[in-house]
Amino acid sequence: MSPKKKNRDIQDSTTDFFLKVIKKEKEKTVKENPLKENTNYTKTLDKMGRFYNYINQTLDKILSNRISVMLLSLIMTVILFLSISGGEFLSSPTSGTTLENVPIQIEGLDDNYELSGVPRNVQVGLIGPSLDIYTTRLSKNYEVYVDVSGLSRGEHTISLNTRNFPSTLTVMLVPDTLKVKLSPKVSATYDLGYRFVNEDKMDAKYSVNVKEMAVSSVNVRASQETLNRIAKVEACIDVSEKTENFSQDAPIKAYDSSGKEVKVEIAPTTVHVVCDVDSYQKNVPIKVNYVGVMPGNYQIVNYTLSQSDVTIYGAKKSIDKIQAVYVDVNIEDVTQSTSIGNLSLKKAEGINKLSVDTVSITLEVDKVISKTFDKIPIKVLNNSSKNKVSFVGKGQYVSVNVIGSETKLSALTNDNIQATIDVHNLSLGTKKVNVKVAVDDDTLKIKLLSSSKVTINIERK
Repeated sequence: MSPKKKNRDIQDSTTDFFLKVIKKEKEKTVKENPLKENTNYTKTLDKMGRFYNYINQTLDKILSNRISVMLLSLIMTVILFLSISGGEFLSSPTSGTTLENVPIQIEGLDDNYELSGVPRNVQVGLIGPSLDIYTTRLSKNYEVYVDVSGLSRGEHTISLNTRNFPSTLTVMLVPDTLKVKLSPKVSATYDLGYRFVNEDKMDAKYSVNVKEMAVSSVNVRASQETLNRIAKVEACIDVSEKTENFSQDAPIKAYDSSGKEVKVEIAPTTVHVVCDVDSYQKNVPIKVNYVGVMPGNYQIVNYTLSQSDVTIYGAKKSIDKIQAVYVDVNIEDVTQSTSIGNLSLKKAEGINKLSVDTVSITLEVDKVISKTFDKIPIKVLNNSSKNKVSFVGKGQYVSVNVIGSETKLSALTNDNIQATIDVHNLSLGTKKVNVKVAVDDDTLKIKLLSSSKVTINIERK
């Protein structure tokens, strides 16, 4: 069956159905009120039927015609455009807007002079027909420029100019005038250094060393005022994704003391560099650095790290001197045994990467008490002459006070405490000597309670 025939059948069936509905409504009206048949109502239904049939046939013709479909699509596109734009250019014939960060072009500048005082961009205000504003923003065909041709050396006040804006628009520039300075360019020679760029895109376990750089100095040309701002001139070596030795032509840039680039003429503009890539590593222990002071009646008696060592990566000459990596542990509020996680390891200078960045620690905490120990015998040291050493009175014993963990002090005895005197180079006779005391656990603090000096007699045997 042809498309035309099919469409005609659909139209006929739709029309017949609608006419049947009208006929039924008419018969119903006659039955309900046979004496007062509403002719006006019937005529209205007849007109609606004919209008519906007309609309139905028109739509069928449009949809079966390719040109009509394209025209309908265009109309719908315009409607959609008006909806998105809010109909601004129709509802508001005249409006205003602001163009931000419009670049300023410099024209007529002699290559032997440097122009300062011109910002990179400017703000542009537009007032006029909404449609012209809209098309201007869409096309971006406009320009803002300054023309310095014919200006002599020194300071000048110049106007900003515009082009390619529709004549129907009022264009306002902020600022609209500039105070500029024309300075003659001079040349100077700078030593060439280097810096690595894109280091965040290189695996930190690798280190880069510059083996060769084609030139060691460059010529820089700018005004004297600009040259005075230069702190260093460096080749920018791109190390992204580098895992083995490489060479490249690195761009050369000048920088001020804060690291900001200074725009100048540099000859040459690039330098050929040859670089070595290394991945030296070694294992070092992790050591704990306690931060803060614990409450007075508590003490850390032991700790356990999630791992005791770490692998460090970097240049061999940098990390050979590193003997340990430290982790800070804040103990100010610790009053009981606890575990602390996600403690960052401190990356010392020269370390590019750590095999792990964080560790956890388990602290064993105990109460701090003090305990007194009496009658600790004094031992004589360095009696090389084998003389007889005797104590005057009861001076051969001392009393001490030991402060430390309750657990450790409960196991501590007199045998763990040493009291000594040193008789090295002492002559025969009665002498007063210093007493020293110590305990065999360096986490415990010991204090001498008896006299710090004792009297002894030294005699020949």
